[in-house]
Amino acid sequence: MVSATDTIAALSALVTYERQIVPVVRAELEGWRARAVTIPDPTLRAVATSALHEKGQNAEATAVFAILAPRANRVGALRAIVALQTAIDYLDTLGEQPVADPLADGLTLHSALCDAVSIGAGPGDWYSRHPQHEDGGYLAALVAECQEQVAVLPATEAVQPMLQRAAKRCGEGQSHTHAAGVTGGEEIEAWAIRQASPPGYRWWEVAAGASSSVAAHALIAAAADPKTTAEEAALIDAAYFPPIGALTVLLDDLIDRDEDLTAGQHNYLSYCANEEEAANRIGLLAGRSRAATKQLRRDRHHRAILAGVAAFYLSAAPASSGYARPIRERLLKSLDPTVRLIMIAMGLRRHG
Repeated sequence: MVSATDTIAALSALVTYERQIVPVVRAELEGWRARAVTIPDPTLRAVATSALHEKGQNAEATAVFAILAPRANRVGALRAIVALQTAIDYLDTLGEQPVADPLADGLTLHSALCDAVSIGAGPGDWYSRHPQHEDGGYLAALVAECQEQVAVLPATEAVQPMLQRAAKRCGEGQSHTHAAGVTGGEEIEAWAIRQASPPGYRWWEVAAGASSSVAAHALIAAAADPKTTAEEAALIDAAYFPPIGALTVLLDDLIDRDEDLTAGQHNYLSYCANEEEAANRIGLLAGRSRAATKQLRRDRHHRAILAGVAAFYLSAAPASSGYARPIRERLLKSLDPTVRLIMIAMGLRRHG
């Protein structure tokens, strides 16, 4: 049974998110939209504007991590999170384009993510393997904005090694995921097996967790707290990779499953024999995610974020489809009952 304090923490986080975070996120996204329409290359311009239109909700969803930041440093952390997620969504959409060597191209493009959280890193030659190059400085601006905001957060020095690791891992995971849709699963399986992770996870769960951006966002928020130590940063990374990261990616793939099947895109749920196995593995990940948050200093806030992220996906219409229904019910049993309350609020927000 969930405690009253957990319920209060979740509802308080929801209020903070709606009143203090969402308005800032939307203003930031509007600024990036204005920048995107000026991109000289028509293909890159279409990719950037499409990513902002179709995936802008990702920035709103990941911005929930800003509730972990002290109020004095929240806006800086929030701007860094939005810039990083906007870059991730842009590169994710760009990675869907056919190229001669999708893995090499993806790894080069996604090296921008590690640069974005590396203080003092200059602009890289990110487009060197890509057919289009002229983005008018759009990706460089996203990287620079994230860098500048992260640089002034009080605990960046303690957090940066883990933050760089999380951003690099995310970029590699995204690159391998896209390439797997073209070349098959051999390379991504070999890469996942090489990742340091605890026992009990299947290789594709490790790959899914690695490709998620949530660890990087949680660490940016942690950098905003002057009390954060390097040891705590390591605990945060361990909580978000693999369990919470894998859970969020599988839920995202659950929502996109029918669309991915139609388009022939890679989807991590395809490694499950049926919806029953998918429900069991997602339920297991949910239990491990909740257990991992108990090791963290601000455990109730992390559980509130976990509940909010789950509610974000479960309140989407595809989560009620025939395939998704048993997964949805299993997940609701594995997480806090507050997820149902947040789902109601999210559902109203989606249709409001």
